[in-house]
Amino acid sequence: MKKIVYMLLLLSFAFSAKPDVDLQVEEKTYHIGDRIFLEYQIRASDKYLFLLPDPKDFFQDVLLISADKHQRFKRGKQFLKLNAEIVSFDTGFVHIPPMPVITTDSTGMANPDTLFTPEKYIYIYSILDSGSSPIAMNAPLPLALMTWWEFLIALLLLAIAVFLLISGLKYHRNKVEIEEVIWVSPYEKAEHLLNELEKKQYPEHQEWKIFYLELTYIIRDYFENIYYIHLQELTRSELLAVLSEYLKADKMQALEEMFSYADLVKFAKAMATADHCRRHIEILREIISEGKINEAEAMD
Repeated sequence: MKKIVYMLLLLSFAFSAKPDVDLQVEEKTYHIGDRIFLEYQIRASDKYLFLLPDPKDFFQDVLLISADKHQRFKRGKQFLKLNAEIVSFDTGFVHIPPMPVITTDSTGMANPDTLFTPEKYIYIYSILDSGSSPIAMNAPLPLALMTWWEFLIALLLLAIAVFLLISGLKYHRNKVEIEEVIWVSPYEKAEHLLNELEKKQYPEHQEWKIFYLELTYIIRDYFENIYYIHLQELTRSELLAVLSEYLKADKMQALEEMFSYADLVKFAKAMATADHCRRHIEILREIISEGKINEAEAMD
């Protein structure tokens, strides 16, 4: 009988010491730009060694803001935590992928084993959710008929408008106006808008959000006028997918970093810096300058 009890204790200890991997995510409704906090927990005996994965190698459809690791030991057990913070700027399901965790014993000599973190799907809603309740509206009030003095004022205003219209037609009857239409190239228009944006001095007043709203509009407007495609209402990922067919890899990488940074400022309320603002304006000026050179070479 004692042998059976002893064997059961050994088995229970073995199963309790087996590494356990868990993922905790706050259950709530997420919208575009909301920060999602992921907490991975690993519990095991102190005889194990763990090689934790780097989240940036596995999160592809979201923007990884931060990741940190913690470890503590207590009474022959160890507790590891991997905390990650992500943001999604597209609606629909976000896939939290499984990540490999490599384990071995404390000597590092045993055959390594691989555990996988749980995977999860999180749905991201639009800021304007179709399920929101409509604004309450009061019934329209009945229209009241105008009094005699209101009719008189209306007739007087109508007579004045007719008089001004007739006077204007007589004045311009024998005068031929030739309007000169000045055509502005997409490059000149974009440069003009960038100059106007700099004059507003948004970075000096720490008005980051409105700065990046206007900057991203200028970028989209420039590429629309260059390639004759509609871009203003596309999401970040859709826009980059379209532009990847026209731009070189180095310019695409610069645009991806710029749009990711702008989305953090516009939607996640992140703080920007004046140096980033100046650098992003210079990146767009480099793209505009390169476009002008390519067009001149094509004409030659």
